Amino acid sequence: MDTSVISLDPALHDLPSMYFGTASDFLTSAKKTDTDTLMIACSEQGSAPDNVSFARPGRFYVLQHIAASIPSAMGGNGNSVVPNIEFAFSQHDIKHVILCGHLKCGVIRSWMNDRDDFDFRGMRTRFEQTTLRAVNQAYSRYSGEERVKAMIYEYALFQMDHLCSHPFIQDKITSQELRLHVWIVNDDTARVSAYDPARGCFAVI
Repeated sequence: MDTSVISLDPALHDLPSMYFGTASDFLTSAKKTDTDTLMIACSEQGSAPDNVSFARPGRFYVLQHIAASIPSAMGGNGNSVVPNIEFAFSQHDIKHVILCGHLKCGVIRSWMNDRDDFDFRGMRTRFEQTTLRAVNQAYSRYSGEERVKAMIYEYALFQMDHLCSHPFIQDKITSQELRLHVWIVNDDTARVSAYDPARGCFAVI
């Protein structure tokens, strides 16, 4: 089933439409080589997740972590992700942040199915308290692979919520210096779907 048919509930997140950019932000400046985009991707996505974009080499500063997880400002860092994000902003004039997940994320599928799995730094617990709870309550109409897709989409959006809770990110957003993007890659086709807050879904770009 096409990703665009998975309707999501924007009320689950504090992510106003005005925070987001679109794919055209990259199409209109495809020849740029300055590093102005931070991509936060899953560590399962290989060594060059930015290859899914049409931007030139050098434009993306790439960070990879388990399921592209980001702790919230209130949840404590617990790992090096947030300091690494801050470092990227200190070294480059970052104008875009892309949180990039993928449909065959083995981490999220494991968290869904194996409750006895090792809870690395509490990430599975946070998944259960946010994503799993939200999907169980808001998306009971989905089952099988549709439910997995909804879980992966919602997890990515919750990570963007967490990112926006950090003051240095919120300052950039409110001053309109930063645009957000949430992408999900189809591992089989390499097609990218981007979150469209106006439509409340992910759509192929």
